[in-house]
Amino acid sequence: LVMLKISVITVSFNQGRYIRDNIESILSQDYPEFEHIIIDGGSTDDTVSILKQYPHLLWTSEKDRGQSDGLNKGFRRATGDVIAWINSDDMLAPGAMKALNEFFTANPDKYVVTGNQILIDGDGNQLSVVKAQPFTADHLLNGVKTSVMQNSTFFRKEVLDTVGHLDESFHYTMDHEFFVRISKQFQSYTLPVDLAKFRLWEESKTCSSQIKFFKELIRVKRLHGARLFSKGNVWVAWQFVKEPFKRIGFLRTMVRRIKGVK
Repeated sequence: LVMLKISVITVSFNQGRYIRDNIESILSQDYPEFEHIIIDGGSTDDTVSILKQYPHLLWTSEKDRGQSDGLNKGFRRATGDVIAWINSDDMLAPGAMKALNEFFTANPDKYVVTGNQILIDGDGNQLSVVKAQPFTADHLLNGVKTSVMQNSTFFRKEVLDTVGHLDESFHYTMDHEFFVRISKQFQSYTLPVDLAKFRLWEESKTCSSQIKFFKELIRVKRLHGARLFSKGNVWVAWQFVKEPFKRIGFLRTMVRRIKGVK
């Protein structure tokens, strides 16, 4: 049986609360051909003391220029056949590595695959499962609700060698811009298997920085030649229009009443 080497890249900064869960989810895969590279941005909590407890890790802890810089350091260090990008507060699902090895060995002509994503809360409780969806450049640039499930999307190292690394000028949409470049050159596929767990919690970047995200999303669209008139642009415009209403109590109440929501 062919066993492809899987490189797991994790960036971390003051994630001592979750980093052990991340590490253990990869150690418990029962898959020997892997490396786990953790790039820590100079954490001041107990992250480093936790990292020191795992001799198998390839890790550094030093100040960096942000998440994109850290990920690129990890990408450059990766030696595996397949790349996994798992954020410090997220995890691999049980059996993910074996499922990935089976997919990529059985499909030598396929380079990118997305699996199902389990959504969990801050305490690790399962909320729901999001089914895998393929992605295209046209959909990412012009469609509605176009985010790629980054932590349950995996690709061969040849993809990195072809499209390059993350654009470090992006801090909120670096993964979106990265997957636009990937989808311009590689077809994506899906695997109907739970491959990763994505944590939704009150301090995560996903939950706390929506307007900054949408501003960068507009820049991605311009950079890659998105259509001016598209459902995606209408949707992004609506995000800016509705944001002030969220901040004004009586307007929010009025809108809810108009919609018939108590």
